[in-house]
Amino acid sequence: MNARDLVSILSVIDGGGQKLRDLVSLHTVDALACLAAGAGSREGSSLLAFYRETGAGDAVSSAAGASAVIRFTEWDAIHVPSCATPDPMAVPAALIFAGDYETYVKAVAAGHAVGLALSEAVGGVSALPETWPGLFAAPAVAAVSAAIALGLPDEQVAQALVLSMAGSSGRNGRPSGNPSARWLVIGEATLKGIRSALAAKAGIKGDLDLLSSGWMKGQAASAGALESRHVDPAAIARVAAKPFVSARQGINAIQAFASLLQKGVDPAAIEGVHVFLPPVAVPVVSRPLLAEDRLSTIAHLGLQLGIAAFEPARQMDVDRSRPFGAEALSFAKRVTVFADDGLTGEGWPARVVVSERGQAREAIWPQSSNENPKKVLDRKIESLSPATARSLKRVETAFVDGDPSVVAEARKLMLGLTDFPASKSEAA
Repeated sequence: MNARDLVSILSVIDGGGQKLRDLVSLHTVDALACLAAGAGSREGSSLLAFYRETGAGDAVSSAAGASAVIRFTEWDAIHVPSCATPDPMAVPAALIFAGDYETYVKAVAAGHAVGLALSEAVGGVSALPETWPGLFAAPAVAAVSAAIALGLPDEQVAQALVLSMAGSSGRNGRPSGNPSARWLVIGEATLKGIRSALAAKAGIKGDLDLLSSGWMKGQAASAGALESRHVDPAAIARVAAKPFVSARQGINAIQAFASLLQKGVDPAAIEGVHVFLPPVAVPVVSRPLLAEDRLSTIAHLGLQLGIAAFEPARQMDVDRSRPFGAEALSFAKRVTVFADDGLTGEGWPARVVVSERGQAREAIWPQSSNENPKKVLDRKIESLSPATARSLKRVETAFVDGDPSVVAEARKLMLGLTDFPASKSEAA
């Protein structure tokens, strides 16, 4: 499949369809909520300062900074099988260029479709840890979203796509520690994607056959040929928001455990917890806990269950700069994670068995009554400052009402959260 073929599939996306508008609204507000949460953190604010100081102070620099911070939170939406996280790239890139609601919706949806297609073709979760699928696809997500937001014809959208992917590898820099290059490379990938769209608009051309079978297979041992079956114009519907800050591999286990707490299990009386996950989900959540390493505290499933039991408010803690309490840390040692080949399904299902006063209590997640994504978003917004929550609610309401000024309103909010001057950025 060449780039023209891929882009032609995206032409069916209808930015005026109500179902798609609702999805794009949800993802936009969720991404901006993540940006608000991350902008106030130590590492997030340093990323934004970097882009303010080294960029031109314009909307493109703001979008790159926003992208890095949204992904940094580990609270952004994800497509589990492919490990694609398109929101951080698609939303900022589309916001800075889209002149109307319908174009914006199409741009965000197309970015998600490309992100999932490339992430799945490179191997998805099977590509880890050699290749990070979300990073591999990031430049293309930003390029396609920006190009469509700019109103470029299909030929130039295809050029933007291949220009953005030239030289991509999906290998991230130092993935742990503070600050981490893991987030900077996302911002830089978004910057490259946006500039590729601008280059395509200026008439610069790339290799439309770049995404060949041979090239794809050279990106990761798990990669296959990019085929039309990978490109789903409705892909955004398969990307789900996270209810709290965590590695996605462990979220179902945390929710299963929380359901037991809600049924009356006493955390102080728990003697041990056995968690069963699909084998592919185990490595990330069972690494040794390094309490001083932010990513470790986000991924380590034992600590996450300890937080759920004793410090539930900190499930929304993006920064992780404050030490966790002794009870949560001690509880982490009582949790054992096992690989279970019998657990199958796209969403990394989990089974949790709790031993309480010599009796076993069990829960499995996901359940048929999965939470409404709107409720997940509402809780995320409510965890932010009242002023930010009000701004996000205004944008959310404007999307629901179909207010034609909503894109400009959301763009202004993004610029404000990244602390870029709206006047200078709008003029750019």
